[in-house]
Amino acid sequence: MLGLFPFIAAFLFDLGETSLSIAGIVIAGFAVGGLFYTMTVSRFLPRLRVSGMMIAGGALVGLQLAIVAFGPSWKIQAISLLFMGWGFYMLHGSLQVFASELSVEARATALSLHSFFFFMGQTIGPIAYGFGILNVGKMPTLLASAVIIVALGFACARLLRQSRPADASARPDVKP
Repeated sequence: MLGLFPFIAAFLFDLGETSLSIAGIVIAGFAVGGLFYTMTVSRFLPRLRVSGMMIAGGALVGLQLAIVAFGPSWKIQAISLLFMGWGFYMLHGSLQVFASELSVEARATALSLHSFFFFMGQTIGPIAYGFGILNVGKMPTLLASAVIIVALGFACARLLRQSRPADASARPDVKP
């Protein structure tokens, strides 16, 4: 998902926008979306629950990738990246919670693996987007990415379930 950023300036250049400052503003929309997520998560989490956050996050990111694929003006792309950032952090934050809850004994390992794959995605993402854009074009690459991220949101919501703490009275090693 984050592999898109190195190509934003080139996409805008194809639309006639030659200012790198404008490309920076468009990409900054993603960060503003992260702030928007921070301001809204406490309201949305009780309503959507974690699985709904993953679905909504994946759907938001997928929709925004599709919008960028069609090459709207830079102002629309900036707004689109704002919503993309909001959706990304919905999905990412939910996955991070699951990583921290995998196992008490392996919590550090789980979180370090979560970070490892996050940064590997940042590394491999531009290569994957570049390969796709070069070989099949911008629109098919971005639309394929949109489908994949939406599917990821649904798959994570379906496959990951929040664990409930075991009742202490039901555990034989705990005295009531």
